[in-house]
Amino acid sequence: MRRVVDVVTRCTYVLSAGFYLLLGVAVLLLGTGLLPAWVHDRIFEIGRNDPVTMHLIQEWGTLCVLVGILFLWFARHYDQSVKFHWAVTFYLSLDAWVHWFNAYGHFENEPRALINSIPFVLFLILGLLRRMRPDTQMEPARAGV
Repeated sequence: MRRVVDVVTRCTYVLSAGFYLLLGVAVLLLGTGLLPAWVHDRIFEIGRNDPVTMHLIQEWGTLCVLVGILFLWFARHYDQSVKFHWAVTFYLSLDAWVHWFNAYGHFENEPRALINSIPFVLFLILGLLRRMRPDTQMEPARAGV
């Protein structure tokens, strides 16, 4: 069971790295002419073509690149990833929270709130499963040794 959890967690890290790197690089490529027009236009639509908002989106893109790199590093150095895993889980809980309760104090029960909670639930479950001890590794005193 432990091996399956480790493989699934590592794969989740690699997929998360791809997601964050793709988002970050796409946003950082704005203004270079290297993005497909529909991607460029969609990002500007999200930013409402406001220069301040677009700058904040680009700064957010740099953080996405950092998070993607960290996911790759911890996928490779999995044995050192427990604290990182719980830090990301905490971040994802905050991200889910702001989708359930908006800045104006209103409860949001829209599908996007539920969808944005999925990564938190996934990382929470994987973190709890990682804490479980495999049945085959009992303490010597309990194993009759």
